[in-house]
Amino acid sequence: MKKNGERKAQKREHYNFADYKKEIFKNPEVRERCELAFVELKLAHQIAELREKAHMTQAKLAVEINTKQQVVSRLEDEHHIPSFTTLWKVANVFGKKLDIRFI
Repeated sequence: MKKNGERKAQKREHYNFADYKKEIFKNPEVRERCELAFVELKLAHQIAELREKAHMTQAKLAVEINTKQQVVSRLEDEHHIPSFTTLWKVANVFGKKLDIRFI
């Protein structure tokens, strides 16, 4: 019988992340979700990076694109997919072109 605080020793296997990724990406559904999440993450980071390099607050960017600060916060959240129009407005504020392509 186990005493309080005692745990049965468990043998743990160590996994190589590259092998793990290769294995789970065999499932097309998992691969597709991961690829979409990566695109969302990259987009959110690009928006935040542009804003920070311009020394602009979320509130100031919100004024520039005629929206609320909370909307800008969501733009910088990788779980939000902004509209084409919003992305176009953000690009214009920073003097950038919006280039959406199928590759």
